[in-house]
Amino acid sequence: MRSPNWFSIFLWAAFLGIAVGYIVTICIRPTLLPPLLRWGSLTQPTTVMLLGVDVSYTQQGLRSRSDLSAFNGRSDTMLVAHLDPIRNCTTILSVPRDTQVHIQGYGRQKVNAANALGGPTLAKETLCSLFGINIDHYIVLNLHGFVEMVDELGGVTVEIPKKMKYMDWTAKLKIDLEPGLHTLNGNQAMGFVRFRHDALGDIGRVQRQEIFLQAVLNQAMKPESWVHIPRLIALGRSFVLTDLSDAEILRMVTFVKAVPKANQHLVMLPGNFSGTGDWLVSPADARQMAARLVGDSCPLANKTDIHIAIENTSCYADLGRKLAKLLRARGYDIIAVKSASNAESGHRYQTRIIAQRGNPEDAEMIRLDLGGTGAVLNASVGDIQSTVTIMAGDDLLPMVGQGAQ
Repeated sequence: MRSPNWFSIFLWAAFLGIAVGYIVTICIRPTLLPPLLRWGSLTQPTTVMLLGVDVSYTQQGLRSRSDLSAFNGRSDTMLVAHLDPIRNCTTILSVPRDTQVHIQGYGRQKVNAANALGGPTLAKETLCSLFGINIDHYIVLNLHGFVEMVDELGGVTVEIPKKMKYMDWTAKLKIDLEPGLHTLNGNQAMGFVRFRHDALGDIGRVQRQEIFLQAVLNQAMKPESWVHIPRLIALGRSFVLTDLSDAEILRMVTFVKAVPKANQHLVMLPGNFSGTGDWLVSPADARQMAARLVGDSCPLANKTDIHIAIENTSCYADLGRKLAKLLRARGYDIIAVKSASNAESGHRYQTRIIAQRGNPEDAEMIRLDLGGTGAVLNASVGDIQSTVTIMAGDDLLPMVGQGAQ
């Protein structure tokens, strides 16, 4: 009787174990695998422009009729997403619709006009010129499709920061949302991301769109959401205009749903309000944001140049003032202490250090100067005019001293 070849058996057993482990991991915990080893995922960094366009209306006699399948409206939402499998991160840059830009052939206008004037090609060219980077692909979503996609997911759970009540007669959309954690259906989600009737106008809407995007990314990481992907792609054929194939979109979705939350960055294009309420952006800021978007290294800012806004979300009334004094002693000059909004007052325990301009290295420098207290976030909440916003929580009390009580 021939003796078994134990070496071959060992090799086949090892191969089988690796294969089973790979299959189980990619199905259950894909974040444990390096991006380049995820089957059906991205292998090269890709930059995509995403537009959400208003429903277009055509005049028929004395009445106007909505065209629910058109893609030639003004862009209500503009995003530039950089998906990087090398760094295993996703960065999404929100561009306010009222941003003043130069549109080739049409002069200086609001950026949301580019798609209406020349379709996604002109919109992409406009953003490429603004940021000085190449954008590989575009996705244009008719907002009617947005409603159906949210409903297909069974709704999206979002923390609503404030009461929102408004009747949008143009879009025939009633917005009536209460503060707190809610699972929004398609129409409610549309109201949440479109609402702009507060002091910040379009900028407040961009902040809420970032909140919604983060909620969608969180939901995308849950395995129970993955079964909806084929249906979502099918809906996309009716409500999405893109130069991507279904296979390319699926690779992007596979990559995004496996990116760890800590590597998901959502930031807004920084700027200032003009006298007419438009969003004015300096070319230098736009290029620096683009460099951060694609992962180019940026020099660490001097402490004296960082504009810090402190919002005291703790239960100690004097914490903000004492924190400002401590930071000034550590070399920071430009510091403003502000009252926290009602939406932020619920986050009293842990300090959050918000990198407003896609500058986590500056936020991390501040965190280290606070003895490692707090969590660094890339977002556009808090004081959007600042470089870094500190949402000061109870955990800073030992750092600033008992006198804050």
